[in-house]
Amino acid sequence: MKVLYLDCFSGISGDMLMGALCDLGVRPEVFRKELAKLKVCGMRLEFRRETVSGIRGVKFECLVKPAGPG
Repeated sequence: MKVLYLDCFSGISGDMLMGALCDLGVRPEVFRKELAKLKVCGMRLEFRRETVSGIRGVKFECLVKPAGPG
């Protein structure tokens, strides 16, 4: 069993945590499978590698189509 300890003394954002876990080796398909259980219509998960200010990582975004009127 492997253990990951997160020292979130000042909080953590969900998108950054998802990106970090993916960067550590969790396959995006694992997140897609689990989040599909929420049954949110029009939800799309995007994972892409980015470099910002010389720091490389995985950018995660959860995109949801806006609901129609009514």
